[in-house]
Amino acid sequence: MIVMLLILLSAQHEGVIGIMGAMDVELRLIDESMIVESIDTIGGKTYKKGKIYGMPCVTVRAGIGKVAAAHTAQTLILRYGVDYIIFTGVAGGINPGLRIGDIVISTDVVHHDFGQVFPDSFVPFDTVGFGADSMLIALAEKAAAGLNFTPVPEGIRGEAGLPSVVLGRIATGDQFISSEEKRAWIERTFSAECVEMEGAAVAQVCKVNGVPFVIIRSLSDLANEDADVDFEVFVLYAAKNSSILVKGILEILSR
Repeated sequence: MIVMLLILLSAQHEGVIGIMGAMDVELRLIDESMIVESIDTIGGKTYKKGKIYGMPCVTVRAGIGKVAAAHTAQTLILRYGVDYIIFTGVAGGINPGLRIGDIVISTDVVHHDFGQVFPDSFVPFDTVGFGADSMLIALAEKAAAGLNFTPVPEGIRGEAGLPSVVLGRIATGDQFISSEEKRAWIERTFSAECVEMEGAAVAQVCKVNGVPFVIIRSLSDLANEDADVDFEVFVLYAAKNSSILVKGILEILSR
């Protein structure tokens, strides 16, 4: 089934892949692999159009948060006519079974901060989420199985090793989570693997426009009270592994 999906995706893909990240560090390795054909500045964002492994792509740093991500995704669709969008970057771990460096491929993406506030509770409106494209998920799985990711630094797991790659739900909100209580609430309420600040906004724009998407995230922290410190230490490491997977996807498509 996966092989058939990959063949179908490769056969259909004659257009452009939009690749988004919130920060420069999340796109650096990808941009280094691009043969740049043109650069535009639109709404303060720099859009680089070119080819990566022969695949037509547009890369752009969206900025942090849902408004910035939604605006950028819509520009990719309307101005550049992208056929697919891949968002790459770092995230905070929600599933306690995951560790810094592990990689999450989105099955769906949900807003965790969209809802109604009562005097003693918060009831989210979005508990179903926006489903990622099945062919892009399959392609990401295929790529991940054949890649050499950067080993996990010693001290994170107790011993060095390769990061795990999992499929699952990603939760999005305009909040950097550095609270064990909040982490536990997101886990309990949404059964999410990780939390970040852009994915659901991109997913919502893609769904409205009928553009397939997938979100790729590597954990830079565990969304607890140590998140600020961990993020600063491990953001480069996490961003690298997320980028490696995105480049692996593009390499498969180029064959």
